[in-house]
Amino acid sequence: MNVQLAERKIAEWAAANCMAIGIGPDRIQASYIYNPGGFGNLSIRLTDGRTRLHAKLAPPRKRARLRQWANVSEYLAKHYSAPKLIHDINEEIVPGYPYGLVFEYIEDSVPLAEVLDADEIRSAVLKIIAKLHLDEELRELLPVAANRTYAEAFEEEYLSRFTEDLVGILESRELLKDFVTDETLTWFGEEIERLREIIRQTPAFQQAAVDVVHNDLNGNNVLVRGDGSFRIIDWDDLSGQGDAAMDYSVLLWPLADDPSWPIWREKVIATAGDAVVERLELYFRAKLLDDVIDVLADYVEAEQVPEYREEAQRKSKAIHLASYPKYLAKYEANS
Repeated sequence: MNVQLAERKIAEWAAANCMAIGIGPDRIQASYIYNPGGFGNLSIRLTDGRTRLHAKLAPPRKRARLRQWANVSEYLAKHYSAPKLIHDINEEIVPGYPYGLVFEYIEDSVPLAEVLDADEIRSAVLKIIAKLHLDEELRELLPVAANRTYAEAFEEEYLSRFTEDLVGILESRELLKDFVTDETLTWFGEEIERLREIIRQTPAFQQAAVDVVHNDLNGNNVLVRGDGSFRIIDWDDLSGQGDAAMDYSVLLWPLADDPSWPIWREKVIATAGDAVVERLELYFRAKLLDDVIDVLADYVEAEQVPEYREEAQRKSKAIHLASYPKYLAKYEANS
């Protein structure tokens, strides 16, 4: 991907559509927003010097998810602190990105991951997602496929992605040879199958998956404003057939090894019940494995964005090298 080309194309489009998106036609600037979680969608900050907007473009494989967000964006903004949708883009402004959305820009905000004393905000987010998980009205607005279990939801959210990651990693083996051994790659495949077997044999995962979930509630997707309010962004993976344990695990992952974890665990039990917490513990395991495998896929994908390649690969390598021995120490003895 050519970042400069993308910025220029978006700026030209914004100038031609300034009335529709509510900015002035002159002095428009477009700036690429680096996403530390990967390079799937393309995010651009737009400004005319006064108003700022956030444009998010999707490649073909992610278009349906972004369109689904657009369909329920008004409901999410009203009930779940989601950003306001300004405009949808039904043309290929940037090559390879045939659809996009333009949102309000969340001013005066920092990611929850960067907030030092985040307990109050995190508790508020817990309350709002507990409401989300049981929202039948929203569930009726979302597409529903054949019934699936929590085990199938887990496999889709993690195991299928790990398997896809592994294919890409093996195809780009040369990029990783300095710090990833052949034995490690073999272990990846074996561990994916071990987790699959555990999930399929755990009773708490055999129930029907009927929770409405955000599915990517990490600390970078909750933006905290100066007045203490917050916005929840990136609703691409919203599902009406998900697992509440997924949301809790991603939101609370930074606390998994913290002395305060028992307190948060009790909060989840009080809110959602013992079965959710049982599944949450296995989601924690998958989240750590995500930092072992998926970051290597990010390392490979960073080759497509030369401007950010060095930074992204340095970070991905560091996460992998820290997480792999931690995972082995925590789970290998029980495998």
